[in-house]
Amino acid sequence: MRASIGLLPAVSHNTKTRTYVTTFRLAIFAFSALLVSCSSQEESTRSSGRGFTVAALGDGGERNSELKSIGSLITRMHSGEHDGGRADMILFLGDNFYPTGLNVPSDEVEDKVSSVLRYFEDPVTALGRGRVHAVAGNHDYYTRHAFEASALFGLINIEMGPIGLSDRGNERARSLEQWTYHYDMPAEATVPVDEGGQDQVSFIFFDSARLLRTDPPRWKPGLDSLERLLKASAGRGDIRWRVLAVHHPFYSVGEHGGYTEWDDVAGDFEFLTPCDKDSNALSWFKNFLDPEDLCAERYRGYVDSMRAVIGRSGANVDLVLAGHDHSLQLLSYPERDTDCSSCPKVHIVTGSASKVSGVRKPHPPEEYTAFDSREGLSVSGFAQVTFFRDEIRVRFFQGKKGEPIDMGDGKTVFRIDGNRNLIAE
Repeated sequence: MRASIGLLPAVSHNTKTRTYVTTFRLAIFAFSALLVSCSSQEESTRSSGRGFTVAALGDGGERNSELKSIGSLITRMHSGEHDGGRADMILFLGDNFYPTGLNVPSDEVEDKVSSVLRYFEDPVTALGRGRVHAVAGNHDYYTRHAFEASALFGLINIEMGPIGLSDRGNERARSLEQWTYHYDMPAEATVPVDEGGQDQVSFIFFDSARLLRTDPPRWKPGLDSLERLLKASAGRGDIRWRVLAVHHPFYSVGEHGGYTEWDDVAGDFEFLTPCDKDSNALSWFKNFLDPEDLCAERYRGYVDSMRAVIGRSGANVDLVLAGHDHSLQLLSYPERDTDCSSCPKVHIVTGSASKVSGVRKPHPPEEYTAFDSREGLSVSGFAQVTFFRDEIRVRFFQGKKGEPIDMGDGKTVFRIDGNRNLIAE
């Protein structure tokens, strides 16, 4: 008689064997599930939570199809139409309005602002001024052109060599309701890595253009203020990451870095110093009037001063976000700042929002660039930086194609670990 459900049947030898096999299989399954769970837990610990995502773009001051496509992509990411990741903050890294900032006749200011920010209207409005920040660039200080001419009764206008120094355009930019604008003195904004979490990201905004447009004796107030800010930040145990947002990069393998000599055999830009009047007279003269290349004495003084301030402050700076060069670059030089342990090891140049220029080929593992081998120019786009508890993730997106950019060797995703080392994936 067969046992009914709920009663214990007599167990034969074969039944015992099947029971042992079943038990063994269940044990294997449970052990495997435990391994997967541990692996998932380890991955979750490494990049726990949604993180805090920043869209960083520089030199977006010219209304054109490149800027429009970038604004459209960030807007689609914001709405969820594009799955690249919604920005929690947008950073505009200088040269926000070409060619002379908002130093234009008063009746032209509104149209000038709209010509740039209209493409970002939805995400900028949704995020609010506290999550949309901008720093000044050298073009935001210029007041006029060294050469201006018109022809055919004004149908053709030629403007070359922006010059001058004025705060009027920056004051106008600071009064805009769309963003929080930083010029002259440094400022800091802190945000949580994860909503409701204790770990914070500190964004430090510094007006590098003020230094490059003025003589060194006038730098002291801004640098002293930056040092006090960093020292106060160093005493905060809740700061997990510090990011320096400036217009002028510390390093570059673009045009301002001297990579302007095209080698058609190698298909790459070679270095030609812009600061030697014998080998490169035109660039030398430009830097004599307006020192904007990295080799210029005033530019070197800016970088040395920033490194000295960071070193004295004792606050680790994990990342620099900059524009100025009209290219996309991800640079890691851990061996260059051995005399300054708190200085940043990783530098991002994201200055191709509306203009592109030449950039050196990628040279991993130190230099990754959005190099277009067809033209020798950078790809237009922006940097997306996401902060987690234990790492920073970096990707670059092309506006028109709406996809991550290959920055060299097929690498599109990068991580900065807790020791500030760059890891390409």
